[in-house]
Amino acid sequence: MKNFGDTIRELRVAQDLGLRETAGKIGISPTYLSRIERAKEKPPKPEVIKALAKELATDPDVLFRLSSSTDPEVSDFLNDQPEAMELLRFIKDAAFTPMQLEKLLEVAKSIRA
Repeated sequence: MKNFGDTIRELRVAQDLGLRETAGKIGISPTYLSRIERAKEKPPKPEVIKALAKELATDPDVLFRLSSSTDPEVSDFLNDQPEAMELLRFIKDAAFTPMQLEKLLEVAKSIRA
């Protein structure tokens, strides 16, 4: 799996976005973005990760996983909803397979609909 910076650079280049253009749109300096892409800086704060995901049209959860960080909104939700934390612990302890997780997500979506 690629690291955070490599992924950001690949997504940016794939969309034909310049470093300065991308940095300007998300409110950081081009130098800082360059350092992130070259792994000279740690992954940025969650707000910057979300802005990058939006600008680069990618799933923010992918970037959060690569950054070894958690979306603060997800953390807040888990802290506010003990049942959600219990469900996650059950899934973890039961060692759900990827296929089982997909089925669980389908069921959750059907309940919502």
